[in-house]
Amino acid sequence: MTVGVRRTLAVLSVLELATLSALLVNLFTVHLPTVSQALGPAHGAVYLSLAAVALMARGLLPRTRVMAVIPVVGGVLTLVNIRTERRRADNAASASHPVECADRL
Repeated sequence: MTVGVRRTLAVLSVLELATLSALLVNLFTVHLPTVSQALGPAHGAVYLSLAAVALMARGLLPRTRVMAVIPVVGGVLTLVNIRTERRRADNAASASHPVECADRL
């Protein structure tokens, strides 16, 4: 997975969580229709973008692809999964080249 894809998924995950949080806060507090009308489609667009990028990106684990399309928690799960994948890739790289990685420290 490239750095650009990882960054795009991370940004979309945070945006999805932010729009969902704002929608829920609005729902349980003042419930302004204009906020729902503005944030509802924005949240939907971010969710669909996240799902599309996760499904089309190369190098993602199938688990990450499946969890990206789960409504409500897909963004958070995707963010956790891409960080886990990155750590695993970094650990595999340092295990295969310990001398080179020791020089970077």
